[in-house]
Formats: sequence, structure tokens, C-alpha cells
Amino acid sequence: MESKIKTLNELVAQEFPNGNNIPAKSDPVVEKVDIDTTSNLVGKVSYKEWREIINKNFPYLVLSAEVSLSLYGQLLIKDVVNPCAVVLVDVPSSGKTISLNMFSGLSQSYTTDNFTPSSFVSQAANVKKEKLGEVDLLPRIKDKVLIVRDLAPLFGQRDDDLLRSMGVLTRVMDGEGLQLDAGVHGRRGYVGDYNFMLLAASTPIPPKIFKLMGNLGSRLFFLSIQSKRKSETELIDQLISSSWKEKQNECAVATKSLVQNMFVKYPNRIEWNKNNDQKETLEIIARSATLLASLRGSINVWTEHSVDGVEYSYQEPIIEMPDRINQIFYNIARGHAVACDRLELNMDDIKLILNIAFDSAPLSRTKIFRLLIGNDGFLTTQKVIEGLNCSDTTANKEMEILKILGIGNITSETRSEVGRPQKTLSLKTGFSWFKSDECLSLIGIEKKVDNENKIESDINEIPF
Repeated sequence: MESKIKTLNELVAQEFPNGNNIPAKSDPVVEKVDIDTTSNLVGKVSYKEWREIINKNFPYLVLSAEVSLSLYGQLLIKDVVNPCAVVLVDVPSSGKTISLNMFSGLSQSYTTDNFTPSSFVSQAANVKKEKLGEVDLLPRIKDKVLIVRDLAPLFGQRDDDLLRSMGVLTRVMDGEGLQLDAGVHGRRGYVGDYNFMLLAASTPIPPKIFKLMGNLGSRLFFLSIQSKRKSETELIDQLISSSWKEKQNECAVATKSLVQNMFVKYPNRIEWNKNNDQKETLEIIARSATLLASLRGSINVWTEHSVDGVEYSYQEPIIEMPDRINQIFYNIARGHAVACDRLELNMDDIKLILNIAFDSAPLSRTKIFRLLIGNDGFLTTQKVIEGLNCSDTTANKEMEILKILGIGNITSETRSEVGRPQKTLSLKTGFSWFKSDECLSLIGIEKKVDNENKIESDINEIPF
């Protein structure tokens, strides 16, 4: 039986079953859980104070720190049973490790510098079977945030090893445990509730990773740190100002105070009252889930030859159902709300979701989509060439990919005064909200009116 792709209203209804019949707000139901309240806290830092400290020391890491914090907030919500994996992505020395170090000293964290999916349930031949439980990673990270400082070695594996590793990681991220069979120790594993969060860092993701995840069913979400190149003056000031170690320590102390006090304040898990959430907010989450499902779809291409020697090419998009993404996005938003000392969602939570949705796809698609919504939903080949710094052949190919994935249409071809004919990519009506002023203001894209009174984005203002 074929699966039916859910509409926006159906996705919202999954998390908002009562529709517009919203009952009066009620107190959250709580369930007793075991937590660590023994840590020595240095004062009580509020979310607002914490954010100001991060912004003072590392202003370009505020967004990544907020997303990281949302993982800890999710641990406090009773119905969050889906592990959430967020990978911070940028070039070397961009601040990824600094972001992770803010959280690595927490009792709710499990930090490692060397990670492979095979370590979740070990089948090591040089360890006795009765001792394997002591080295298994999965039970040690249960109800914690697993912090991996560098996930790039995993993505750099040979194709066969990478396929095997991603298969294991995909299964573990279901939160239902993991069982493996091997010739050395036979069947080993864990079954049940093994929920955890994954926070990692990596250099830019190779395109083959997205293609592989698209066919397996991706469980990883990405956030670009978008650090800017410093000027010579800024580099000089960096040398004579407080060292990054001192700044990092101040951020880590504030983070420890905030997170530990979150767990002290909620010694009982929260049963989130979904009826308190505004339907408009859930609609944006559902839209973002539907967008990302298409934006990171995998396109399988193959050719066949007929009897008479004619070659036929086929392109089949593999686009996941948005249900899982929809739930993960909702959980991230709620985790951020808890960290902000709220039990309701608002637009501050949505900002995180939009950035993750845009960044959890191949980089070229992310750039084109940001350009597309910033240019009022229309892009010519020349605009793509300028935005991606690529050839016209590559630009037209990338535009065609968005058409195949159902995000845009190639509406016309226009001949410019000089050069080859140009194609025009237009955003499909179903995604038109993303070019609205409300969306652009949330993600920091500004528009300006050019001399011909057409709305056009200033490409230099778009954060890639």
C-alpha cells in the first residue's frame, strides 16, 4: 500500500489534535525522575543573563549555543522519546569546539573525542563477552547529551564503512535500543527506551553524505555557524584582549549554572500541555518540516539502453515523509522554550527551527534557497552564478534539482543582452510563506527596493 504524503493541516493536527477548540491553559503534569542535583552551582544565571554572556564573548556563537541548549531542555520533557542529533558545521577554527566546550563539563553530558557507531554496542574480539557491557556506549549515554567534538572522521570513511556506520547510527537514533549479530560474540544489544541527544561538530559535509542519508532516512540535522572572516584590526584586538580560554571559561560557568538550575527547578519531568501552543506556531514548524523533506531529498539517476541503442535517462527523487522532521522540530522548539523558562512556544523558538531547516541540506541547495526567498521567489541563472560563484552550466543544473525536488518551477527562458539564454526559477506556491517579511526577519535576510522599484535582496546580507 502506498503511503500518502500528509498535507500541512494533517502535520499540524498530529501535534494539535483539538484544532481551534483550545481549552483553558492548565498546569503541566510531572513525573518523578532521577537527576543529578549535587553539582556546585556558581550563582543562578537566567536565560537572558546567559545569552548576554555568550553574546559578549562570542557573538557569532549565540545561535549555535541556543540550539545546543535546546537539547538539554528536551531531556526534561516527558513525551520526548526521539533522539535529536544536531551537528554544528563550519570551516576549521570557526568556533565549533568552543560551542561544544560550553556544555562538555555538565553532568548531563557525555563527551568523547573518538567516536564510531560500532561503539554503541561493542563486538570487540579482544574483550570477553561478559565484559562487553562495561564498554558499551549506549547505556552510558541514556538520558544524556552525547557530545562528539569532531564527526568529520566518520563522514570521511570509505564508502562501504560509511554505509555500515550510517546504518547503525540511523537505527540508534530511533531511541529504541540496538541489537547486533556478529560471529565473535553472537547476538548482543539493548531493547527499550534508550533516548539520548547528540551534539557534534564537523567541517562542511560532503555531498555524498546527503545522498547516502537521503536513501537511508536521515536522522542528522545541521546548523551552519556562519562565522565571518575577521579583519586585520579584529585579529590584532583579539591578540591583546582577554584570551579565548578566559572567555570560554566564563561561558562554560554560566552554561553550567543555567543548565543545572533547569534540572533543579524541574526535578520532575514535564508533561507538555500541547493545548497551550498556538496553532500559527505549529503551522510554521510543519511548513519547515515539509520544506526540509524536499530540500534534502536524494535524486537517483540511471540510464538504460533500448534494443535499438537509444539511451534513456531517469531521475527519481527520494523524498522522505516529513512526519519525523515535524516531531523533531517541535521537540527542539519545546526544549528551547524550557531553557527560556517557558512552557509555551513563541517566535524565538521558531528562529532556531528555520535556521536548522535551511542548513540541513546540501550547501548548494541551501544557498540557492536563501537567494530565492530573498529575491521575492524568483532567480535567474545569472543570480545563481553570482551567489554560488559557479559556471552557468552548474547554475542551471542546481536550479533543475530544485525543480525535480518540487520546490520551484523553471518558468521561462529569457535572453539577456550579452551571454547565453537564462532560465528563471520561481518558488512554488506551497512554499511562498518563506519569502514573507515575517520569515525573512526571523532568519536575518533583508530586502531593499532597487531603482526600478522591484523587491530584491542584497546578496551580501544573506548569511551563508
